[in-house]
Amino acid sequence: MLATLYVACADPPKKINKGGGGAAGTAGMPLGEAGQDESAGADAVGGKGGSSGNGGMSDGGAAGEGGAGEEGGEGGAAGASGAAPVDPCTTITVGGQSKIPAAPKTGVAKPSGAVGGFSVINWAGFKGALSYTFDDSLQSQVTHYEELNAIGIHVTFYLVNFNQGSNPIWVKALADGHELGNHTVNHCRADGTGCTGGQYRGQDAELDDNTTFLKAKGEAGVYTFATPFGDGAWEAAASARFLLARGVSDGAVLANGPTNPLSLPCHVSNGNVGGETAVNGFNVVSDDVRTNGTWRTILMHNVDPDINDYGYNPVKLSEALAAMTYTKNLGDVWADTVVAIGSYWRGQKTLSAVQPKSVGNEKVYTWTLPEHFPPGQYLRATVTGGKVKQCGTELPWDDHGYYEINLDAGSVTISP
Repeated sequence: MLATLYVACADPPKKINKGGGGAAGTAGMPLGEAGQDESAGADAVGGKGGSSGNGGMSDGGAAGEGGAGEEGGEGGAAGASGAAPVDPCTTITVGGQSKIPAAPKTGVAKPSGAVGGFSVINWAGFKGALSYTFDDSLQSQVTHYEELNAIGIHVTFYLVNFNQGSNPIWVKALADGHELGNHTVNHCRADGTGCTGGQYRGQDAELDDNTTFLKAKGEAGVYTFATPFGDGAWEAAASARFLLARGVSDGAVLANGPTNPLSLPCHVSNGNVGGETAVNGFNVVSDDVRTNGTWRTILMHNVDPDINDYGYNPVKLSEALAAMTYTKNLGDVWADTVVAIGSYWRGQKTLSAVQPKSVGNEKVYTWTLPEHFPPGQYLRATVTGGKVKQCGTELPWDDHGYYEINLDAGSVTISP
């Protein structure tokens, strides 16, 4: 049995067994200033006049003055390919509820001041955000899945094909609302060395075959990636396939901040004797995000030292469960999958770069989402006053303190 040593996030050694079986506040960021998503050039946002006033988009259409991306000019003119404009309003429903948990505030009155002041609320109205991730589809995770799931927090499992990846528990994990993310087929470095599984297939096949593997379990789309060994040399291949990738260093992501989305930081469980504890380790991360208004990711591998699955820096199950319970009970930290929180973060960055266009007495914000962006995502926003509309429908005010904006619509209108 190959016993290659590796680590998925922090890059000290570990091995896998192949057995079967700076702070940001909580206030929203105002929109309307021209700008660019500094974290990724792919975040093309239509500038002034660069999109259709009614959300109509053209396939291959030229952007309007100052615009970028794939949106057509005013009125949604057909693109250079001659294809008819595609109106997203014909394929989506607006005014519904997102899957984001309700924010902790309640009884917030609908804004009734001057028309305008549209701004996206940081972290969906929570003080901060936290994602729990579990790498390598290890036996300990399979054995204790039900205990982890029972906490009631959606997490991200980064699977490899060869190591417990075929276990039917992952189909259930999807049904329970968790994310299955890409971690390659054989857990190799980008240059093909250090493989923990079988023979290296090349970067493209390692990623694409793993995505096919995950989709076969029912994952409709695979949008996030965890780099084996934290190897940054995967970034170019990842950028062609994923919205987000977890990187190697510990740290925090600022709301609307410049973190590279293909090198997201993570806090990996430490190697202290007996493993990291909730009180002296993981809970410190939870407290940090709510104090500083940031998003952080926690990474665990083995969650039961009595199960010899060779996961890096084992953590006692009781400590993992205590940490997750602590975060949930805080009530004001958004604990969710990498794709859920990361999509919100990327979406907010995209809208914050938009300059609104005046159409009569209305202000229209239009945008083009980054490549590989999952459908069905929402932002939460507020205004100083006025009606907030998408696809001609006035959105309902949620007394938790926001309107929910359907990002698939491509535009939002503020009117008297």
